[in-house]
This record gives sequence, structure tokens and C-alpha cells, in this order.
Amino acid sequence: MGRSIYQPRKDIRAHRDRRLQATLVLLLVWGFVSLWHWLPQTQWLMVGLTVILAVQTLRMLIVKPAPLVIESDAGLPQVSILVPAKNESAVLTDLVYSLYELNYPRDRLDIWVIDDGSTDATPQILQQLQAEFPTLQVHQRESKGGKSGALNAVFPLTRGEIILVCDADALLPANFLMATVPVFQKPGVGAVQVRKAIMNAETNFLTRCQQMEMNCDSFLQTHRIAVGGMSELRGNGMLVRRELLQRCQGWSEDTVTDDLDLCFKLYLAGTEIEFVTFPTIQEEAVTTWKNLWLQHCRWAEGGYQRYLDYFPQILTLGWAKSIDLLLFFLLQFLLPIGLIPDLLWTIIKSDRPVLLPLQTLLSIILTVAFIAGIYQYQNLKGWSLLWATIQGSIYMVHWIPAMIVTTFKLCFQKPRSRWIKTEHQGRI
Repeated sequence: MGRSIYQPRKDIRAHRDRRLQATLVLLLVWGFVSLWHWLPQTQWLMVGLTVILAVQTLRMLIVKPAPLVIESDAGLPQVSILVPAKNESAVLTDLVYSLYELNYPRDRLDIWVIDDGSTDATPQILQQLQAEFPTLQVHQRESKGGKSGALNAVFPLTRGEIILVCDADALLPANFLMATVPVFQKPGVGAVQVRKAIMNAETNFLTRCQQMEMNCDSFLQTHRIAVGGMSELRGNGMLVRRELLQRCQGWSEDTVTDDLDLCFKLYLAGTEIEFVTFPTIQEEAVTTWKNLWLQHCRWAEGGYQRYLDYFPQILTLGWAKSIDLLLFFLLQFLLPIGLIPDLLWTIIKSDRPVLLPLQTLLSIILTVAFIAGIYQYQNLKGWSLLWATIQGSIYMVHWIPAMIVTTFKLCFQKPRSRWIKTEHQGRI
């Protein structure tokens, strides 16, 4: 099914110099912040920008997303499930069992696990699972290119019209495919992301906050879609049409976040990404600050890279998506690096911070999204909701240094970062 036209994409993008791009962006941000401090009459630019973004924020926060109404009894397509696995002996068995408990026609399922050069007991566990589930297909290879390399290696061997990607620590409810595959009947939908839930949320402060962070993200994703903005794939629990993956030449191996990169490629291919809040796909949260820092710095780097790689093409998607992109790119990536010169000039000139309106806007977005997300998906109310929101707000502060470090790293680092997998412990 279309194997002859698929050519795995190495995607080195030699024509781009991310260091130069990142440095230019840094200098522009610092230049504008300095200009606003030294020439107060130019601050009308900040006022105008804040007004535009505030209007977009208000539209996004107050809109009521329309419920998905899909006929689930329509023809069910072939689905290929891809699971990249490198040293995942602690979690693979639970995942494979959950995949074989899916209430989807067995003759329309194509399940693959990619053993990506594992050095632990993963190969032996896969042999045992194949003995129990003869239709389980295993592709073994030398590890190269990280998760995206593993997906590209097995994609030509699959036969599904819809490709579902799961991380090795995932757990899926039995109705997962029956609730998500019919979403592709909605006109224009080329990919679907499912809300993620943390299976070890009660382990410690970090895991509880990661659950709240995902609920906040779910609220924002559904509301961004509702105002014509962009949704984002989250790697685990994402479904994509095969034909679109072929058109996008697979997953990029020149990024540390293939899912975020694929989002922009899909939108540029003219399709939409839908977000499903129920059912959820469970995954394991990291439990230490060190692992959280490494994981979130990788997410920040990949998220920033894609703006550098796909600018200015990504601005051709219409005004609604362009304003949505501007809002989140500015508040997520440019605001943190602008805080440095803003603080310095505020101290040197005994001035007021010029970025305060944008900081306020970001605080409003996160506070409302945290409250609404926690209330909607965790059913917390009253003081429990308030306390959870306070904890989540404190937790989210770590994103500021993560963004700043990542931005400077891209200015000086010649090759891209090495893809580092998140270690999984398995259920205790």
C-alpha cells in the first residue's frame, strides 16, 4: 500500500543554519527590549502587540469547544500500531497486553514493536510475547536516529491506513481505537492526538504537577482548535493518516521532538489535527528534577527548532493560525529570553519592566488553563482546586530557565542535541 513511493527522510536541512537563526532572533528580541527602555515613545509597539494578543487570548479562553459528533459504525480502516522500544523491559509487557485487549477487529490491526538496539532484556521479553501473541511483529535494528529513526525504519513494512504511535510505557483502554479512529471521518482531519494521563501521578509533587500540566495543555489544545488555531501532537497516542506521512516523508531525524516537527509539516500539507479528551492514554511521568529538566529542555529545544525550520512558510496558513502561532511563540520562547535585558535595564535605569504586559498575559492564560483543566479532568473544587493551581503555578516557573538555557544553547551549539530517551520504571 504505497510502499514504492515512500522514501525515509534524513532531513539534514544543510541549507539552514539554526545557530545563525537563533542568534538573530536573540539579538532582535534584546534590541527591541533595549529600544523600548531607551526610547519610551516607541512603547506604542508593545501596547499594540499586547492588545492584539489580549484579544486572541480572550477569544481562546472564553470559546466553548464544540463536541465531536462522529458516526462510530462507519467502515473501520486498517490500523498499524508502532511502538519504538529501546531498553523497555520494565514496561513492554503491560503495553502489549493492553494492545491485544483493544476491541477493534483483529484482522484490521497491524501491531509492530521496534527493538531499537536494546541492551537489556527487551529482546527476550519480545520473544516471549511473540510466543503468546503470534501476530505481534517485531522489527530489530541497530539504534540510529532516535525514536524518529525507529519509526522510519518500520513504516514501509506496515499496511495500515491509519498509523498509531505509542510510547513503550503507554497503557490504552479497550475502547481506544473505536473512540478515536472514527474522528478521521470529520472533513479535513489528517491526525488525532489523544489526551494523556499520568499513571503514577500520586508518586510525588513532580508527578502530580505533571498531571496538572497535561490537563492544562488539554484545555489549551481544545480551545486553540475552537478559535481556528493550531493543535499539537504529543508523540504518545497520536494517530496520523498514512498518505500524509508519505507526503511528509516520514518523521524528521534532524530534530529531538519528531512529533512537534510533524505538526508543522501536517499543517503545511493542508490538513487539520484534532484533539480527543476521552478516552485517555496513560503514560509514566518522570519522578526526579534531573530527569524532568532533561525532558523539558528537549521539548523546549525541539519546539523552538521547528519555528526556525519552518519560518516563514508556517505564516501562510491564514490569519487565525498565524495569530495563534504568534501568541504562543512569543509567550513561550521569546518572552523568557527578553526577561534578561528587561531586568538589566530596569535595574540600571531604575525603570519599570516593559515586558510586564506580556508577563501578565502569560500568567492569565496559565492560571485560567490550570483552573479549568484541573476542574474539568480531575474534578477538583474549592480549596483543593485553589491549592492545586498554586502548586502548578510554582511548578511551571521551571519552564523559564529551561527556555532561556535552550535558546542560548541553540545560539552556540553546532550539531543538534543527541536524542535522549526517558527512562521508565514500570508499575510497582
